[in-house]
Amino acid sequence: MTTLRLNATDLSRTVLHAGPAALVELAMAAQRLVLADVPTHLIAWRARTRAALRPDMRPYLDLCRTPYLLPDFLTPPRFDGGLASLVDQVAGTPDEVLAAELSPLVESGALPARVAPLAAGEAAARARLRAAMLAFHGVALAPYWTEVETAVRADRAVRGHVLAGGGLDRVLRDLSPYLAWAETGESYALSYRCAVADDIELTPGGRGLTLVPCHLAPQPFLLADPTGPLVLVYPIRPGPEHLRSRAPLADLLGRTRAAVLAATAEAPGTSQLARRVGVSAATASEHAATLRAAGLITTRRAGASVRHCLTPLGEQLLRAGGPAEAGPG
Repeated sequence: MTTLRLNATDLSRTVLHAGPAALVELAMAAQRLVLADVPTHLIAWRARTRAALRPDMRPYLDLCRTPYLLPDFLTPPRFDGGLASLVDQVAGTPDEVLAAELSPLVESGALPARVAPLAAGEAAARARLRAAMLAFHGVALAPYWTEVETAVRADRAVRGHVLAGGGLDRVLRDLSPYLAWAETGESYALSYRCAVADDIELTPGGRGLTLVPCHLAPQPFLLADPTGPLVLVYPIRPGPEHLRSRAPLADLLGRTRAAVLAATAEAPGTSQLARRVGVSAATASEHAATLRAAGLITTRRAGASVRHCLTPLGEQLLRAGGPAEAGPG
């Protein structure tokens, strides 16, 4: 059992992340390919993803091959920025961290010998890892990102209603069937059964707690962050439908333009839009202009910047057939 011992200060600094964490969902997608059991709503997704795997994805999948055990550097506790910048952070992990996390696993045989160049921090191995992450994302997450994002944001909305009506105690008590919440005198305990370790207790000591909902996680787990708040990833309750790709809108608008349309749901500025979709600001502006001319979005000035917003027509189109390849931000 892993138990978080929280005090009143921790509770006052407990926050719920707004959307899905791209690198967490990516790592959990890789784990779902090797776990023995798969929930009903992910059966078709796993079959499609396995069929689409290629050798160039191996440098990443090698690192995720052990069920319930991932090198910490693959899921840094950073959630802002586009996919490319997040992957760059992983590929740029310091040499000493790579050696500490990977070398023992290579030496023990838990990871194959071909991981050794990455453990040594070789530039070519870092480049292969970066390319592998992007390639795997392209088949495992990109076609399904709209549904993942919708499900995670819906979970957060539910938590918001619970918070307003019942307070943080109720939110944590009902957060997940995998988590147990209890008051223990002047402190509070949030516990879950860990698949790889028993009887671990962690005390944030006032650093707080960040809760990260995850569509693909099989169980709760903690992200390593020795200086910031504890980060607890928890699996959201699955919806009634299978995870599936929504291709029609991407076929109509094109992959990038469909992603731009999806990204305007949160009224971003042009630079935010570019980071979210993973394109340059000029490209984002061009796509926004095309969507604006079609009556799917509007652009409004907010001080020195602008905000791109969905029109009712754009919202209706987005709901009718979500973009097939929208990337995370």
